Amino acid sequence: MTQLHAEIISIGDELTSGQRLDTNSQWISQQLGAIGIRVMYHTTVADDVDANIDVFRKAIARTDLVVTTGGLGPTADDLTRQSLAIAVGVELYRDNNALETIKALFTSRGREMPPKNVVQADFPVGSIPIHNPEGTAPGIDLSIEQAGQQRRVFCLPGVPAEMKQMWNNTVEPAIIAMNPENKRLIKHFVIKTFGMGESDMERTLPDLVARGRKPTVGITASYATITLRITTEGNSDQECEAQAAETIETIQNCLGNTIYAYHECEIQDVVASMLQARGESVAVLESGTRGLVSHNLHSVQDQHSTIDQCQLRPALPNEKTDLASVAKDFHSNNQAHYSIVVGDVRAATADDVEQLPVIIASDHGLHHHEFRFTGHSDIRIAKAAKQAINCLRLQLLSQQAD
Repeated sequence: MTQLHAEIISIGDELTSGQRLDTNSQWISQQLGAIGIRVMYHTTVADDVDANIDVFRKAIARTDLVVTTGGLGPTADDLTRQSLAIAVGVELYRDNNALETIKALFTSRGREMPPKNVVQADFPVGSIPIHNPEGTAPGIDLSIEQAGQQRRVFCLPGVPAEMKQMWNNTVEPAIIAMNPENKRLIKHFVIKTFGMGESDMERTLPDLVARGRKPTVGITASYATITLRITTEGNSDQECEAQAAETIETIQNCLGNTIYAYHECEIQDVVASMLQARGESVAVLESGTRGLVSHNLHSVQDQHSTIDQCQLRPALPNEKTDLASVAKDFHSNNQAHYSIVVGDVRAATADDVEQLPVIIASDHGLHHHEFRFTGHSDIRIAKAAKQAINCLRLQLLSQQAD
């Protein structure tokens, strides 16, 4: 059997309005990839019956497998059952066993079931309920034949804890049974980098990011951090790792110390771990980054042993010699092994751009750095703070190599 393709539909006004972040789709995508199902579409739709019907019809027409979350409650804006039934051209039926289970759940909680909850026992004709051990909203499992092709729709509640339990107990085993000969899985390998722009990285790795290449390499940028994501398909973790090995080695050879991690994390997490492993600490004095270096380091879990002190100054000397004197005095007056000192942004000259000076002070002396203070106004300071922290990371790496 060929590889199954899936679409994930998230339902709810709270999602389309931006009031709540959709984490269900991310989690379901990860679970599907782990069993070899390629997710082709993520769709988010409001609590509108016509919109829901349209989304269901399109998803069923273009993918083998549809998984939805949300819209299974008892209120008027919970439209999943009705919309799915209309989309596939069937009526709703009431499942008495599901109704008794819902009543029993209320009884176990010392409550009588409100009359409106009876609609949670309604299902499109041809579907079967998916048991919900913890909530009042059973899921829906519907198999459809369309134009000679078999389709399967699973509708789950939006409450993450309920959804995940139902997935593990019922939905994932059912999907695996749809294609028992498929032993393939989809595995992603993450490489986190800092210090090179997205376009420069594409030029550095032109053959790796080409369309159609196997394994695929994707590039995403977020606040000056570049993430490379290698996607492999194989019959085991070991096979996927073997597929990715040569690509990872090539990226390592091309990017060197621009790579700071092989898992999802921020650069301050890595620096804090390096300091903890060495039993060392850092102090921060900053101006141009407006306290963000300190904030980033304080955001790391279990970082208290690595941060000696942090100070924010409205202004620090702009001239390199004056900043060096400030850095030397600051470092001598704290107990940390390293000090990150960030000066003010230096005004651009007629033929230049704004610059940001950074000094890393330690018992090994002062190490001066200067960066172009560029980029969109929303990310300049965030980028500069990462640059300052990255200076310490690179210094720690150089000391390890000595």
